[in-house]
Amino acid sequence: MIYGLAYFQRTGIPGTIFDELQYDFGLSASVVTALGAVFVYVYAGMQLVVGIAADRYGGRRTLLFGSVIMCAGAVLFPSARSTTMLFASRVLIGFGSSFVYLSIVKELDTLFAARHFAGLLGLSMLASYTGNIAATLPFERAVHHFGWRDTLAAVAVVSVLAVAVAWVVLRRLKQFPVRRGGPPVKLLWDVLRNRRSWALLVCGVINFPVLFVIQGVLGKKFLQDVVGLSSAGAAAFVAVLATVCGLAAVSGGPVLRLTGQRRKPVILGATGMILASTLLMLLAVLAAAPGWVFLVGYVVLALSITGSPATSATMKELNRPDAVAVTISVLNTVSYVGVGVLGNAAGAILDAFGGQAKVAGARVVYPTAAYATVFACLTGLALVSTLVIIFLVPETHGRVLALPEIDRELT
Repeated sequence: MIYGLAYFQRTGIPGTIFDELQYDFGLSASVVTALGAVFVYVYAGMQLVVGIAADRYGGRRTLLFGSVIMCAGAVLFPSARSTTMLFASRVLIGFGSSFVYLSIVKELDTLFAARHFAGLLGLSMLASYTGNIAATLPFERAVHHFGWRDTLAAVAVVSVLAVAVAWVVLRRLKQFPVRRGGPPVKLLWDVLRNRRSWALLVCGVINFPVLFVIQGVLGKKFLQDVVGLSSAGAAAFVAVLATVCGLAAVSGGPVLRLTGQRRKPVILGATGMILASTLLMLLAVLAAAPGWVFLVGYVVLALSITGSPATSATMKELNRPDAVAVTISVLNTVSYVGVGVLGNAAGAILDAFGGQAKVAGARVVYPTAAYATVFACLTGLALVSTLVIIFLVPETHGRVLALPEIDRELT
């Protein structure tokens, strides 16, 4: 529940209420997209700290700590009356949310055998995508009827209740012993200097950010501006994307079993889907294609999430086994830095075409050329990621392949 709510905050703002925030506060596209970017920059910046904390103190402690701060930001955002307060509350939400995923990763590694890691991580991602789905059409309909402030105030109340329930449940379970001794920075250094995982980090800074920019920043507004869909219709398209993402996430484990625990074909197939999707939507924008073509592109893009558990599992298997949370935190860091950079870049591209934009009621409608430029950039990045995977990502076959010098140290 907490993971789902954290994901709701991550993808629903500003994507679903882009126009409402732009109109109510008189913001440019760059400032609105920055509300999403500031979240992910804080989130990315905290990942290394959270990874070290989770490995040292256990996932349950870090989960509850971060969730309380996330709730504080969730309460403040709908009551904001200034741009400064909007950004301050997003910083709090991003800081608190940064603890959730890695806390779950640490608990999965602690509680279950290694062969179950990818499958259970996929189930956890499915839980997160329930929040993702809620942040699309259900959120849009609630905003339509009750306004964005009242809707997000209700979400804040649910968040507080979820954290209270989690505290009651988790305190009854056996606590992870606090790890003493050994500088945690040594674990981080071992991950960063491991050249065999660098290729995965390059893909991490591209693959998920491409999906996120479409899903959580521009996906709904793009459909309204270029395809001419209504707010509800555009939100429904993004809801389909989110639903398929959830189904793809939970299929990550079974797909790996079908491939005999081979990671590379799954990762390559997922990246190929990103390339195919962005290229399809670029051509569709240029050809003024009907809405169903973009829906196909959204579905193909969402299916790429199938490769996410395989990517995380490979990253884990290429690094030392006693630094799971730190290892995944490095992958998360580069991924969310990529999200922030791409989100900022997308907003800057729209503003660059601001002279051609039109005002339609409470909305600013950007020209087709602006979105064609965005999709051309995303297609180029997806091509780079595909080539990196083909030539540089190793196959682990589900086995830990740490560096020889680290193996000697652990022995």
